[in-house]
Amino acid sequence: MQWRRCINRVLIGTLLAAMGLGTSCTTETRHKILTVVFEDMPPPGQEQPSKPFVRKPRRPPPFKPPPPPMIRVTAYKPAFNTDWKAVLRKLPKYAAGGIDWVTALEAGDIKPQPGIDPEHAQEQPVLPLDVHLEPPAQPLFKVTFPHKPHTEWLACANCHPKIFHMQAGADPISMEKIFAGEFCGHCHGKVAFNVTTGCPRCHLALAGPQ
Repeated sequence: MQWRRCINRVLIGTLLAAMGLGTSCTTETRHKILTVVFEDMPPPGQEQPSKPFVRKPRRPPPFKPPPPPMIRVTAYKPAFNTDWKAVLRKLPKYAAGGIDWVTALEAGDIKPQPGIDPEHAQEQPVLPLDVHLEPPAQPLFKVTFPHKPHTEWLACANCHPKIFHMQAGADPISMEKIFAGEFCGHCHGKVAFNVTTGCPRCHLALAGPQ
């Protein structure tokens, strides 16, 4: 701050000398002259109160988005109150512990509907046809596919022709592809019995003498 005061005195002295006033100038005259240069110059005998220096921000403050509106979510209430776990516990089980849907269907414990929309869903006739698939030189792994329980559950269009072609030998079915979710694996292992524990249900020879 000393250097600023020195510069101010030099400027004031130079200004007074240039105006020809010198040291004989009165205090009031000096004050009038100084107020021309310094507008906030206080009168003689009074001290100018100090003002705090406030630095303005270099950048405007960042935009603060308004808070998101509150969304009230009402709890979902089903149209019916059914303990499905208790219902499943009452259904018959097969040896591996899963639900035996075929036995439940034959016993009348369940009755599948022809479709979700009762106005357009139509009953279809049950097809009592067994299809036999036997790998070459492996009679023990002969597969018997019963259409009857499947057509009691599903319409033909669920499987034909998108999953299975309606021609013998047209589908290269293998256990690897079934485990990968193809062919029978579209349902078995997901909603039907598990293929890893239900081998005798398709390979009847593995179940022993009937």
